[in-house]
Amino acid sequence: MKYSRILLNNCLLRIENAIFKKDTTKNATKIFTQPVNSFEIYKPNQDQKPSFWGVVGPDKCQFLEVISSKYIADPPLSRSYPHLAKDFKYHEIQFLNFRDRSGLEKVHMSARYESLASKGELEMSDNVNSVKNYITGANNYNKTAEQSPYVDQLLDLFNLHHLQDKWINTLSNGQLRRARLAKSLISRPSLLIIDDPFLGLDPRATQLVSNSLLRVSQDLGTSIVLGLRVQDGFPNWIDNVAYVDETGLKLSGNKDAIHQQLENEVESIEKVHHIHERHLSKHKNPVEINNDSLRQPDTPPHVEFKNASVAYKGLTIFEKFDWVIPKGSKWRILGDNGTGKTTLLSLITADHPQSWKSVMSINGVERKTGNGVSFFDINNRIGVSSPELHALVPEHTKSMNQIILNGLVQNVGNSNFLMNGKPEALTAFGKDILHKFQDRLDIYGDTKFTDLSITDQKLTLFLRAVIKKPELLILDEAFSCMDDEEIMIRCHDLLENELKDVTVLTIGHIDWEVPRCDYLLRLLGDEQRSYKIFKLTS
Repeated sequence: MKYSRILLNNCLLRIENAIFKKDTTKNATKIFTQPVNSFEIYKPNQDQKPSFWGVVGPDKCQFLEVISSKYIADPPLSRSYPHLAKDFKYHEIQFLNFRDRSGLEKVHMSARYESLASKGELEMSDNVNSVKNYITGANNYNKTAEQSPYVDQLLDLFNLHHLQDKWINTLSNGQLRRARLAKSLISRPSLLIIDDPFLGLDPRATQLVSNSLLRVSQDLGTSIVLGLRVQDGFPNWIDNVAYVDETGLKLSGNKDAIHQQLENEVESIEKVHHIHERHLSKHKNPVEINNDSLRQPDTPPHVEFKNASVAYKGLTIFEKFDWVIPKGSKWRILGDNGTGKTTLLSLITADHPQSWKSVMSINGVERKTGNGVSFFDINNRIGVSSPELHALVPEHTKSMNQIILNGLVQNVGNSNFLMNGKPEALTAFGKDILHKFQDRLDIYGDTKFTDLSITDQKLTLFLRAVIKKPELLILDEAFSCMDDEEIMIRCHDLLENELKDVTVLTIGHIDWEVPRCDYLLRLLGDEQRSYKIFKLTS
């Protein structure tokens, strides 16, 4: 859609007949095969509301980077920021990409939980790396942090007031996303660009974030561009839609006006409906059961929590928690952000210090200090894909193939990406798994992790977890953000057909992203730390 030139003085961004390149060299790689033409985002006048855009399509990430001022525009003035040109400040445009963890320490889960013990108190107002200090910038000694009613408003809107004194790296994945959203708004930007703002959030948090973004944008006059997947739909306040593929900006305009064009253009919509129908048949008719019904005669559970309690200086995470996991069973773990899902998994992987305090047993053997089993012994038998591991990948130095083969390295733990696995270490099983994705590996195998699409980054971590044929596979939001549903379905089919004897624990808030499961553990997150167990029947 091309806005009237009357709005030119208020134009935040204008792209007109622009070719975008990775660098200034003669043979520089083009971002899109065709020029991007006639795209504008404006800053509202007093009687206008901000611009709200949703960007979809296989190359949405590249387009978001383009409008955030990344890449070289040719000719140079074909991309301009007219409203910002006279008094441009870096904070006027904020681009939030959850794959980029700038400003956050790269620490694995064990460091998070150990910090709670070493720092004495769980919540410390003088902690420089607290949530509030992270949001306001007070953890940066070279920056003057804002302390105002606006800060309290952001904490309230994103439900962070009760977390403001916690160390930022102890937050759950969903809580951390809300904190990063609040931080992106602290400078009152004129243009806020967010890629995949709702992925990894539970339904309640998704609605909270949507409402909060709308509220803040209306108060500040901030225009918002969201990178979304077609299958996830658009918030009802989104007015305009852009569809981007490898050619560039293929469709753009008012959401209602181009709705039919978008339906005709996006072949994946039909696939999405099929995928949704397939998954809805997987998770019907949950029947509540108790742990005794999960016990098998003469065979100890693969994993068992028996009367387990976990707390940090008065904050209870689990209380009298019982959970029996039969060997080879497939589980979905469900609960709102912050209810303890990741903590539960960290107990199983021995990243949590309290996992050695007889809170659980593996194959009938109680895990406790002095039992002769090390952290590395445990993780040799476990495969993991999670947002925490995703954040630890050395993006610029390792290729897709290198990261996958790293899963074969023994006695280093799942969070160590530095060691190189050798192709000759692949078993027949591992070779067969990789063969099923050979088409993808032939194209992207030598590509650096940072240059992969989010679908292929997730696929990389999934294959890394699977190729050693673990006894236990943990998939924490392993398929969230995947744009290519066909690849996701192939991963699901592999789980259902090739890993029948492997115990699988899956966390996922969106039904169709979760592979077929036998059982459901629902964490209720109430003061009693209640939970329920269900058998899933189709």
